[in-house]
Amino acid sequence: MTSHLRTLPLSLPPVHGETIGSYLNRLADANHLAIGHLSFLIGPNRRHRRDDNRVGYWTPAALPRLAILTGRSIPALLHAMPALAAVREPGQRRPPLAVEELAEPRRRPACRLCMAHRGIHGLVVRSTDPHEGVCHRHRIWLLGGDQHDLSALPEITSADRRHRRLVRRRKDPFITVDYLHARKITAQWFREADPSPLHQRWNRRLGTLPEDPYGDPHRPDEDRIELATYPETTTLTSLFASPHWRGHHGLRAEAAQRLAIAVQDLPPGLTAGWRHPQADRA
Repeated sequence: MTSHLRTLPLSLPPVHGETIGSYLNRLADANHLAIGHLSFLIGPNRRHRRDDNRVGYWTPAALPRLAILTGRSIPALLHAMPALAAVREPGQRRPPLAVEELAEPRRRPACRLCMAHRGIHGLVVRSTDPHEGVCHRHRIWLLGGDQHDLSALPEITSADRRHRRLVRRRKDPFITVDYLHARKITAQWFREADPSPLHQRWNRRLGTLPEDPYGDPHRPDEDRIELATYPETTTLTSLFASPHWRGHHGLRAEAAQRLAIAVQDLPPGLTAGWRHPQADRA
């Protein structure tokens, strides 16, 4: 029954791609409610972390209740938070595909400057894919815990544009898997390979970032490594996404050429121990 429900005094709109937990916590904060109480009004009756995007405890009745409390239509809520679609038609849920499990979108804070421009000053967590790692309006890195200014690193924003074009052009669900594999390789090169021209680039990029007050300057964390190696990771992603170059005997030479280094400077391990998921579908 929803007849006793009323729209909340402050019915904030969701941000596109926002996680369910982020939106509910913002609603609760704005209306001075405990998140557990707001959840009880909707139906799941459990606390939600801000990065929570699960709907396992929701029933179809929860969507109309959320719509009433927020003053938003159900289609508008589904458009902003696609994870809610699993609540609307529970009988049609299917097990996630293997690629979906491997490439689950990451949950990261939205660009703080974009949110401030919209009058939102609290934490907003969005579910984003790797190719959405840069806010081009404000030149800010979004994939890590810290939103670093990229003004001095134009190659990062350029790499993100290439990454977005690759995703649009190929329309391949395995693109994210290709990126994750490429990221694993460049991170391994960063940590384990002998010093090379690649390390000179990466160290220069790291040198433009503010000091990490809690980190070891000689051992940057995963987030900083991902940022520093992102252009090279994107280059490898495009190679792995190519049916022509994937498994090609000339892959190392092509990778070196695209990375603008000599073949002998390319660290080992480009294809070792990995089989592309699409190979099983061939």
